Amino acid sequence: MKTIAPLSCFAAASLFLVSCSQPPSTNYLERQLIPRTGPIMPRVKGTQYDCSIATAEHGASNIWQANVGGRVLSDNQPYNVSTEACFTTQSECEAFLYLMNGVLDQIITSRCQLGYEKGFFAKLFGS
Repeated sequence: MKTIAPLSCFAAASLFLVSCSQPPSTNYLERQLIPRTGPIMPRVKGTQYDCSIATAEHGASNIWQANVGGRVLSDNQPYNVSTEACFTTQSECEAFLYLMNGVLDQIITSRCQLGYEKGFFAKLFGS
C-alpha cells in the first residue's frame, strides 16, 4: 500500500503538469489548420481556405488572400514556412495572419489583399 501512494501522487502530478503545459486552443483557425504534432505547417490544401476551392466557389475578385512566409527556429533544425489561404471576409484573413504571426519566429511576409493573385510567392522569391 505504501508503494501505491507515491505512484498515484506521481501520476497525478504528471497529469497536472501535462495539462498545464499546453492548453487547448480556442482559435478555430488554429484547431483546423495547424497540426498538433510535428512541424508547424498549416494544412490549408483541401479545406474551405484552399484558394483553388475558394476562387471556384466565390470568384477570384471576391475573396481575401492571405500570404504568410517566415521561419520557425526549432530546437531540432530551423525551417521555412510559406503558405497562402483564401477567405470570404477581411476579418478571417487578418485572423489567419494574427495566428501565423504568433506561430512563426521570424516573419518575412504577412499580408491580406482583396482578390486572388496567383503565384505571389513565385514573384516574391523568383521561383
